[in-house]
This record gives sequence, structure tokens and C-alpha cells, in this order.
Amino acid sequence: MVRQPAEPGAGPPGRLHPQAWRAHLIELFAEDALPAAAIIRATDVAIGPWNTDDLRRVPVWHSGRVVLTGDAAHAVAPSAGQGASMAIEDAVVLGRCLAEGGTLADYERIRRPRVERVVAAGRRNGSGKTAGPVGAAIRDAMLPTMMKMLFRRGNPQAWILDHRV
Repeated sequence: MVRQPAEPGAGPPGRLHPQAWRAHLIELFAEDALPAAAIIRATDVAIGPWNTDDLRRVPVWHSGRVVLTGDAAHAVAPSAGQGASMAIEDAVVLGRCLAEGGTLADYERIRRPRVERVVAAGRRNGSGKTAGPVGAAIRDAMLPTMMKMLFRRGNPQAWILDHRV
């Protein structure tokens, strides 16, 4: 069964203290069939309830001799799992543009379409992960069938994962 932690900030003051949050998560997953509670107990890293927000479209990535790359230009939702990849792609494309006599505007023109598509996909992906109890039960029941249908012609995420610069 998939459980959703309470909204960060919900509940009594002090709830976001790392040890209180850890105890809450262990309790939340205590009866889970998967080893989530054991994994939480075994780590000494703070597992925090961090709010994440999408960085809306940055209208210009460059000015003079300064250029934005990575999350500064296009923060991707954590659910996309593409933050570091996008930053590396930025570095490769920027390096190529400059090595070939291109401009910072060329870099932006080349990168922006892909970046905005990945950011939009991450936003859609992330918003589907906060279903309530009924929605989560329906999602969990339908997920195996949906995944088989989605993957019958290959990986629908290949456009993100197989990208080459």
C-alpha cells in the first residue's frame, strides 16, 4: 500500500524536526510490506519533507557575457529525475556553441525547446504523485496494466532518457 506523508508544516510546531519527521515516517510505513521503515531506521541522513516548486519559464538566459545554465535557467521537478542530466547537457551544448563561434543566444535557442519539454513533463509527472487515499488505491490497482500498455511499443520516456547531444 502506498502512503502519502502529511503536508509539510501540517500538525504541531516542531513536527519538522528531523527526529520527529523520521519517527512519523517510520510509523507511517510500519505495516508496509516493503522495507521502507527499515530503510528509514537504517539511515542517519535527515529525510526531510522539502517543498519543491517549479521554476517558471525564465524569459532570458543570457545578458552580455553572463549565461544561466542548469537549475538557474530551468529547474526541473525532482519527479523528472533530470536535474543533473539537464545541467550536463547545458554544459556540452554551451561548450560546442562557443567552440564553433556561436553566441550565448545560440545556446539558448538550441536548448530551450528540449528543456521546456522536460520541465513540462516533470511538472505533469510530479502532480500525479500526490493522490489521496482513494486515488492512490485506484492508481496502484491500475498501474501494472497501464505500464504494460504504455511499454508495449517501447519506453515512452525514451525521448528524455535516450537523448544525445
